[in-house]
Amino acid sequence: MGSLVIIGKWFLLAFAGATLAAWVGCLRFARRGRRAVTAGMAGVAVVLTLATAADLVNAHYGYLPRVDDVIGVRSWPTASTHDAVTATPARTHPHGSVVDLPVPGVRSGFGVQQALVYLPPQYFTEPHARFPVVYLLHGSPGVPVDWYRANRAAQTGAWLADDHRPVILVAPRLSHGWLDDSECVDRPGEHIETYVVDDVIPTVDARLRALPDRADRVFAGMSAGGFCALNLGLRHRDLVGTIVDMSGMDRPTHDGGMVGLFGHRLDLAQVVEANTPARYAATLAPDPPMRIWFDCGLGDHEALGDTRAMASILGARPGFTVRLRLRPGAHDFGVWRPALRDGLAWALAPASGVPVGLPAARAALRPGTGVPAAA
Repeated sequence: MGSLVIIGKWFLLAFAGATLAAWVGCLRFARRGRRAVTAGMAGVAVVLTLATAADLVNAHYGYLPRVDDVIGVRSWPTASTHDAVTATPARTHPHGSVVDLPVPGVRSGFGVQQALVYLPPQYFTEPHARFPVVYLLHGSPGVPVDWYRANRAAQTGAWLADDHRPVILVAPRLSHGWLDDSECVDRPGEHIETYVVDDVIPTVDARLRALPDRADRVFAGMSAGGFCALNLGLRHRDLVGTIVDMSGMDRPTHDGGMVGLFGHRLDLAQVVEANTPARYAATLAPDPPMRIWFDCGLGDHEALGDTRAMASILGARPGFTVRLRLRPGAHDFGVWRPALRDGLAWALAPASGVPVGLPAARAALRPGTGVPAAA
C-alpha cells in the first residue's frame, strides 16, 4: 500500500469520483430529511473535497508521489550512522543506503542539524575507497528529505553506482523551517553560507570517506536551492569544482526584500552585489576552472530567462565549461528528477567526454570562473 502512487491520473479520477459520490449521497439524504446521516455524509464529502484539491496541487508539483511519502515512511534503503563511519560496516547494501549524519553548527551557530546522506553500495564493499561528494541544496519551501522523496535521489545514486560512478549525496538542512527562505546566505540569526562552507563540508570530510579535493565536490540545487548552488559555488570556487543549477534565479528573491534577508546594515548594497550572480558573473576570473550545468523547464517562465542569461554570461567567460539543458515542463519535480540524473551524469563524467546515453539536445557554451569578494 505504501508504494501506491497517489499523483497518477487514475488515482486522481478515483478520488474525484468518490468525492462526487459523497456529495450526491449528501443531497439524497438531505431530501429524505435524514439530518444526522446528511451531516455525517457532508463531513465525509468536505474531507474528500479538500483531499482531492490537495492531491491535485501535489500532482502538479510532484511533491509527494506515494502513500509512503505522505505518511512519512522512508521508501529508500537506510543504514545506521555506525555503518557509515566504521571501517567495517555490519552489512552490505546492494543499492546503497541513506543515513542520518548530525552536523554541528560549530562555526555558524546554526546548532546540530541532520543531513540526509546517500552512500553508494561501493562505500560498504570497498572500505578503503574514497568518493566524490554532491551537496544537494533544497529549495524553499523545502527540507532535505525532498531530495529523497520527490526527487528520488537515492535511485539516482544507485543508478550512478551501477554505472561505475559511485558518489556520496549529502542533503543538509538550509533553514530553520519548511517555509524559511535562507537563500543560503549569512543573515541575522541564520548563517547558512558559513554552515555549508565551514560546518557541513568539514564534517563530511572528517566523518565520511570523501575525496577532499574541489574537483570532486559538486553543488547541486533546485529552485531556491539552484540559486544557492550557483551563488555559493561561484563565491567558493576554492572548495567546489562543479555546479548543477536546476531552475535557479540569478539573484536573491527573498519575500521580505534585501533588508528582510540581510538586515539593516550600512554595507547592504555591497552585500547584495556580492550575492547576486547576475551582477558579478561577468567579472569572474578564469582560475580556478569551473564546470556548470544549467537545467530548466521551458514552461518555467520565472526561472527560464535567468537560466539562459547566466548560461550565456558564464559560457562566454574563460575558464568556465557550461552546459545548458532546456526540457519540457515547469517549475516542479517533473523537471528536477530527470535534471538531477542528467546533471550528475555530466558532472561525474571525465572532463574530456560526455557519457553515452545523455540526450544530445544540449547547448554547449564556452569555458570560464572567479569569486566575488566575500561580504
